[in-house]
Formats: sequence, structure tokens, C-alpha cells
Amino acid sequence: MVKLFKGIFDSAAPAEVLERTPSYQDFVLIDWYDEGKAKAQNHGASETGLKTCIGKIYHNHKEILRQDEIEQEKAKQPFRVKLREYTMKNEVYHNRLEKIKHVEVPKIEEKIEALQEEIREMKRNPQDFIGDKVGKAGFVIGTIILTFLTVYLFIFYSSASFSAFFKEFTVGELGVANSIFDAQALTKAYRDGFTELVLILTIPFVFLGLGYLIHKFQEVKGWAKYPRIAMMIAVTFIFDAILAYEITEKIYNIKAENSFDDIPPYTVAMAFQSVNFWLIIFAGFVVYLVWGLVFDFVMEAYGKLDQLSVIVNAKREEIAKKEEQLHKLEEETDKLNNVIGTNNTEIEKLKTILDHSDIIKPKELEHSLMRFLDGWLEFLNFNSRDEAARQNAHNLVCEFIELNVKPMQALAQDNEK
Repeated sequence: MVKLFKGIFDSAAPAEVLERTPSYQDFVLIDWYDEGKAKAQNHGASETGLKTCIGKIYHNHKEILRQDEIEQEKAKQPFRVKLREYTMKNEVYHNRLEKIKHVEVPKIEEKIEALQEEIREMKRNPQDFIGDKVGKAGFVIGTIILTFLTVYLFIFYSSASFSAFFKEFTVGELGVANSIFDAQALTKAYRDGFTELVLILTIPFVFLGLGYLIHKFQEVKGWAKYPRIAMMIAVTFIFDAILAYEITEKIYNIKAENSFDDIPPYTVAMAFQSVNFWLIIFAGFVVYLVWGLVFDFVMEAYGKLDQLSVIVNAKREEIAKKEEQLHKLEEETDKLNNVIGTNNTEIEKLKTILDHSDIIKPKELEHSLMRFLDGWLEFLNFNSRDEAARQNAHNLVCEFIELNVKPMQALAQDNEK
């Protein structure tokens, strides 16, 4: 076999080389180990000789494959398969891009525009969506009135509570106005003690809490709410009546103490007959009822506004989701374009290889070169050459493989994936 292929390393005329050109299968069957030892002996184991030998092995490998059409086609087949795969993938990606551009994106954009138009229509005609007209001006006016009524009730009940529970009246304070609206109520309560101040400050919230409960009971469906509402109103009236009774009793007792006539003790019947008693009731309880009605109106108006706001926010959230879908489609489009660009680069590489390159079989060629190196190194060992010579020979062959064989091997491996 060695004798058959000795012409591989000769510089004979081209006609003679063609006459001795073996098939690829014959080339593979060469014992490259023995060839390595023989050529090392012929070239004196020089590095120049080694370079010449591995170069001839490489070029003859390519030449034999180029002339062997069957083997050349086998070597090119993985590249053709990969070329078809890239082409088919790009066709699928292009179809996907067309669908995104002409179907999915326009559909989402139309939906976004429809939702935005619905929001604009809601603001123009809210009653068409919630079944009742929403008056924002009424809500604002009601809120302002409610605020002032709340301030009034806070002042009234804090002053009335102080007058009923803690204030000591004098002859100069027998008027109803002086009895109820004490401008120094909070200051005097603070001076008398922290607990008294806290009580005066918190009593108004008892009445406001009762008013809020009435509002919540009104939201309950059915007749069961009415007894509860009546009970809350009755409790509030009784509380107001107690405050009015305490204040009018103190006024009555001051008058009795400063009178020379015999005046009977103050009774409930006297209280109901007293104008001052009913004046205090109306100044507190009636205003409290008005506060409750205004509070109901404000909450109802707010509920309508809030209902419309909820619907609008739901539409905006839906728009945000659609915009997120558009963003994802944009990302997918960019990704597909990048993949198509990468595939086109690989397609051009494969076409160049198939049209303008002689294909080698990198694994077989590397095996042949390494077997040749083994034979060459064996000759060096047999002739007691130093380690540096063996290492240089090994490095020279490995560098040649890295430069001329590995790139094609890596490309072939990529095409096999």
C-alpha cells in the first residue's frame, strides 16, 4: 500500500500524478503511521520536511476528493441539507413577519382605537354607560356644603357637651347663645384636664358616626333597614334631648337661685314646654339630619363618578394590555429579523462553500495527519532525538490542523446540529 501511494510526496509531472491518482477509499486505507516513519527518515526528520509532507497530504486529500465525484457529493451533502434548512426556516419566519405586519398589528391597533373612542364617549355621555346622569358640579357643591356642616356640628356638639357636662353657669350667661356656643370651650377643657379635652373633642364624632351608620343602613336592601334607621335617629334625638335638658336645667336652676319666689324643681314636662329646649334641639338635631341627607347625596354622586371611573380605568387597563401585546410583537419582529439576517449570512457561507470550495472530510484528514505525526515521532524516538524536537514536530502539525482543518470541522459540526 505504501508502495502504491509513494507518488503522493513526489514532484512528478501532472500527467504522471493523474495516472497514479487513487480513489478516496484507497487514500483512506494508507497506513499513515508507516508513511510518517518513512518520510521522517527520507527528510532527516527536519521541520521543513514535516511541513512539506503534511502540506502534500492536505492538498492530495482535497485533490482526490475533488476528482472523486461520489465522495465529493457525500462531503457536500450535509451542507446542502443545512442550506435547505436555513432556507425553509427563513421562509417560515418571513410568513410570520407578514402575518404580524398585516394581520395582528392592525387588529390590535384597531382595538386600541375603539377603546379610546369608548373612553371619549363615556366622558361625553356618561349616562349611556351607567344608566344615570353624573353631575360633577353637584358633587363638588355637595362636598363644600357637607364640609361646612361638619365644621358646624363639630363646634356645636363640642360646645354643647362642654356646657352640659362641665360648665358652671353664671347669671350673665343665661342666654341660650352663651350657654351653647362657648368660644373658650376647648381652652377651658384643656385647662381643666387632658381627659376633659379628649371627651369634648370626641363627642362630635359620635354624632357623625351615627349619621354614617344611617347612610350604610340605607344601602341595605329590604324593609329590615328601616327599623335600624329609625333606631339611629331616635338615639341621636335622645342624645340631643339630654344635652338640651341639661343645659336648660342649668339655666333654670340659676334663675331659681337668684329669684325671691318659690320656683318648683325643673321637670321633663317643663323642658318640652321650653322654647330654649327646642331651640337647642333644632340647632343640633335638625342640622344633623340635614348633614345626613347631604352626606347621602355626596356619597351617591361620588359612587356614580367612581363607577364611571372604574369603567374608564378598566378600558385603560385593556388598552395597556393591548399595547403590551404590540410591544411583544415588536420584540418578536426584531428577533425574527435578527434570526433571518443570521441565517442569510450562513446561507451565503454555505453557497460559497458549495459553489467555490473543494470540500474536505476534516475528521478523516485530521486522523491521517495525526497518524502520520505518530510515525514521525516514532522515528524521532528511535533515533534518540531530544524532547524539544518531538515537541516542535507535534506543535507544527497541531498548528496546521487548527489553521486548515478545524475551521471546516467546526462548520461541519454546526451543520450537523
